Amino acid sequence: MDAGILKRCQSPWNTPLLPVKKPGGTDYLREVNKWVTATVEYGSVKFYALCGFGGLLSCGLTHTAVADPQKYKGILNGFSVTLKEDGFCGLAKGWAPTLIGYSLQGLCKFGFYEVFKVLYSNMLGEENAITVFGCLCQC
Repeated sequence: MDAGILKRCQSPWNTPLLPVKKPGGTDYLREVNKWVTATVEYGSVKFYALCGFGGLLSCGLTHTAVADPQKYKGILNGFSVTLKEDGFCGLAKGWAPTLIGYSLQGLCKFGFYEVFKVLYSNMLGEENAITVFGCLCQC
């Protein structure tokens, strides 16, 4: 933050944000946030669906892309090794269950996190929720 790259700010949900300044002065993150805030109501079904979709993409794709670097030296070598060991069906055998399983895990983790965050915040009341979740965010 001292270098001027990150700037401390506070979100409406008491979550500290550290947006990154882009070279050239345009802050694309803020533009995306403006668009999302204008088109997606916090706590709406669309909001939860987008959170779940973000989890689906982030967990499913990243876990599927991870492979054993000792065994697979590169993408072409990975295809070659898999074809030699398991044949053509081996190309789908390993990554498909990983993609499906981690996509569902991300969908539930990101989507349900937001659902329960709102549910428990409403149960606690605004003042208590800020105290409890504010303390959790500071740790």
